[in-house]
Amino acid sequence: MLPVEGTARGTAPLTEQEGLMRQTAADIDHAILDVAAGIFATHGYAHTSVQQVADAVGYSKPGLLHRFGSKEALYRLVLSEVSRTADDIAAFAIARANDPDQALAVLELVTRRALARPGMMRMMLRAFGPATDDPFSAMVRSSGAKLLDALDHPLSTAVERLRVLLALELISTAAITQHSRVGSDLRVDAEHFVRTVVPLAAGVLGAQPVAV
Repeated sequence: MLPVEGTARGTAPLTEQEGLMRQTAADIDHAILDVAAGIFATHGYAHTSVQQVADAVGYSKPGLLHRFGSKEALYRLVLSEVSRTADDIAAFAIARANDPDQALAVLELVTRRALARPGMMRMMLRAFGPATDDPFSAMVRSSGAKLLDALDHPLSTAVERLRVLLALELISTAAITQHSRVGSDLRVDAEHFVRTVVPLAAGVLGAQPVAV
């Protein structure tokens, strides 16, 4: 069902009706696009149906199509959001290129974005999965590359790039637990989540030792 206000902060979730009553049309579209991004990331464009997305957000298929037009239109909106997110993170990293704590700052931003929009993060990381026949795969790869480069440098080795990807996967997986209905016992408040996840991701990246 559609994520509603409160679920990512460790507070008691609102009922769907209460949450939707507090949300604007833009808020609802924002949430639907993130859920759709997660489904597209898991199943790919060709194997994702409008009905799957509709079921996940509590809409009827006709209702979802009325709101977004078609599966392709929905996917294009998802990719636009993914690209915007990747651009924001890349710009943040560039602006802090001379900061000795750049990697930690970028990891914190990525963690906060992943917590707010876990589907978008999964979609960016899909760029590093097996090749697909996705007609828009170039856009996905471009966004994923920007995310990877935000924590990378031009002379990095394959091992270093792998560490970056593993750090991002750690963040993404952790963020998903905060939105899962079956993992409610793993939910913590947002600031505690960030303080827990960023040092772990930094340890994987090699930006700082892992605390044990």
